[in-house]
Amino acid sequence: MTPPKSPAVEALEQEQAHQSQDAQSELDAGLKGSFPASDPVSATTTSIPIGTAPAFSPDDNRSDAPLVDEALASTKESVEIDEPSAFSSQEELEALKAEVARLRESASEIGAATVRVAKAQASDLIADIEKRVRSKPLSAVGIAAIIGFVWGMTR
Repeated sequence: MTPPKSPAVEALEQEQAHQSQDAQSELDAGLKGSFPASDPVSATTTSIPIGTAPAFSPDDNRSDAPLVDEALASTKESVEIDEPSAFSSQEELEALKAEVARLRESASEIGAATVRVAKAQASDLIADIEKRVRSKPLSAVGIAAIIGFVWGMTR
């Protein structure tokens, strides 16, 4: 014969049964809401174009970039004109070469200045570290020991 259950045990069993029924019904509702689970929505795009592209006419030399068209037209004009424009083109070429040389010199000066600044900052950092080590040597030794220990553990 089984001993009678206390009201607390009966209430607990009823609550557990009710919760399991709720969980089962929620699971069923979720499965129904996501049906068919074996056929998920595709997030890919097709590479096949829809519609047709406008036909390109070889007679249509104008593009969407009018400045490019103007530049191309000016180069065609300078080629078609007689010898004096070739002289001005030569002068322009020399001017461009001089400008490139000036820019190259400026870039090298900037690079050298950057190296000097980096060296100065590094020497300032080293001087600052030396000053801190000299002011608190025990702390510096402790920090170095911890760093050495961690370094050794990772090797």
